Amino acid sequence: MDRSEQLALEYLQSLGLGDIIYEPDGQTTPDFVIDGRIAVEVRRLNQNFETPNGHTGLEVVEAPILRFVETLLPRYGPAPEGRGWWISYDFRRPVDWKAVKSALPKALAEFKAAPSPSGADMHLTGTFKLEIRPAGIAVEHLFMLGGYADYDAGGFVAGEIIRNLNLCVAEKAAKISHRYAHYAEWWLVLPDYIGPDLNSEERSSIGQHVNLQAFSCVILIHPRVPSQALILSR
Repeated sequence: MDRSEQLALEYLQSLGLGDIIYEPDGQTTPDFVIDGRIAVEVRRLNQNFETPNGHTGLEVVEAPILRFVETLLPRYGPAPEGRGWWISYDFRRPVDWKAVKSALPKALAEFKAAPSPSGADMHLTGTFKLEIRPAGIAVEHLFMLGGYADYDAGGFVAGEIIRNLNLCVAEKAAKISHRYAHYAEWWLVLPDYIGPDLNSEERSSIGQHVNLQAFSCVILIHPRVPSQALILSR
């Protein structure tokens, strides 16, 4: 059982819908069956680069940056009286990863010490830009991730979730097509590694742009807190 399947199992167990069996039909679809009737497929929701021959993940560059930023931002403490700042960044390849890891903490520390009311725009390297803007709503941390853009892939976080979720749903729908009649219902559970901390307003609009295809339910779970989920259903 890989990490995505472990996260999915934790989420499914929290629902209390019945017995959960892993790979009930062997090493073929589905990954889980709940109460003998709900088949569940699992896939990591990642960013993909589309080519005429299919799509490949962009995690090699994108994922380490996102993990670094998500770990870094809470270190600057809570937002005083909920007043904080949205942090956004964009990049294109090649990324000087060593320079970014050095420059980003320094830039945030300097802004915290002497903030500008309107925020700031900073080119940390030739291919990596940081944007800081005042948060218009109460936020938990002084610096909150508002979004990011990989200019080799295109789009900001919500758009990337929609684009890649449609790719993942189509991929999995094709995979289960020969097994679809074996179970009463099919779900797709995806640990979300694109924008799990996207604000609730943006996340609420995602379902309007996703074709669920063969699945009655598509569920995006938080990779650090699997009980937190965005449920898309018919």
